Amino acid sequence: MKVSLDGEFGIVLNDYNDWDGVYYVDGEKKQGIPSKNYGVIRWDTNKENDTEDWRGVFGSFLAAGGKELNQDYEFEFINDNGVLKTKGIE
Repeated sequence: MKVSLDGEFGIVLNDYNDWDGVYYVDGEKKQGIPSKNYGVIRWDTNKENDTEDWRGVFGSFLAAGGKELNQDYEFEFINDNGVLKTKGIE
């Protein structure tokens, strides 16, 4: 997913944490639906590694004004997989 926040643009990487669905309420063990927790964003900058971890707080990303971009959006410095473009090679 391509995203933007505060004039910056990036892509949500395929990195994730597995969540087994187990959680506790007042000390009592509960079982939710296991899931994969995505949310590491690679920002479109010329830095070798410019990521931010929004896993588990992606709702806060959206509440802060984060938006999903059209998937046709073209990044300046990174490819659609989050890898830094090499000069002359796109």
